[in-house]
Amino acid sequence: MEIRPLTGAFGAEVLGVDLGSGIGDQQAQAIQMALAENGVLVFREQAFDIDGFEKFALSIGEFGDTPFITPVDGHPNVLRLLREADEQGPLFGSGWHSDWSFQLKPPSATLLYAVDVPEAGGDTAFTSQYLAFESLSESMKSILLGLEGIHSAERSYGPKGTFGRPDPNSSMDIHGDETAVVHQLHPLVRSHPLTGRRSLFVNEVYTVGIEGLTNSESSSLLKFLFEHCKQIDFTCRVRWEPGTLTIWDNRATQHFAINDYFGNRREMYRITLAGEQPVLASS
Repeated sequence: MEIRPLTGAFGAEVLGVDLGSGIGDQQAQAIQMALAENGVLVFREQAFDIDGFEKFALSIGEFGDTPFITPVDGHPNVLRLLREADEQGPLFGSGWHSDWSFQLKPPSATLLYAVDVPEAGGDTAFTSQYLAFESLSESMKSILLGLEGIHSAERSYGPKGTFGRPDPNSSMDIHGDETAVVHQLHPLVRSHPLTGRRSLFVNEVYTVGIEGLTNSESSSLLKFLFEHCKQIDFTCRVRWEPGTLTIWDNRATQHFAINDYFGNRREMYRITLAGEQPVLASS
């Protein structure tokens, strides 16, 4: 198994492994550590059916909870992310975010497997939250280390959210509800359980405030952090091909689904892996 850097910043392509044939404990541990260190791993030319996809996922973690979206029939832990060529509604996965950060124990990682993709377009962009934190001034780091972010699914899945009402024209059954307005506190800076490295844990989709600050204070600080995290120096980008599997670490990255493929069909399968409650990073 060869690990090749994807960019000069972060991310890696993994070569020389056929995941569909099954992997041993040693390879599973190597993938887990490579993911924690690189943030994003890309595996090309992988052949999975849904059962095989689930089997591989379970070799590197346990299934996480997936709310608000109807999964694949008979596979409660697999989502089919489908957008037909003529769909015009909001794109699932757009906006910079870390998956399900509004949960008490957000997913450790997400696996996304490409079944049908456009010849061009539909890439996924990533930004390193390790680099975002490490590039801050020492004074700003000290301020953030004492604060907790307020996370909620209300903007996406609440009654007035982007996906708050069923869309009969959507290929995906997304059904927001009142449970989406619940708030969950997480430290703005968390420590990774495998590397010990510190990362920012905020995102513009699910972080709606900062505990203990006024609305004005919270809004100003979050606006700065959201923009800071998007710096091009912190990013990498994955171009999809059929058979590409990408795994990203939600504890150390954000991602953004790029909506530039209208008139083309895109079909992916997604699994999230269970994570732990974020731990406040020590100073």
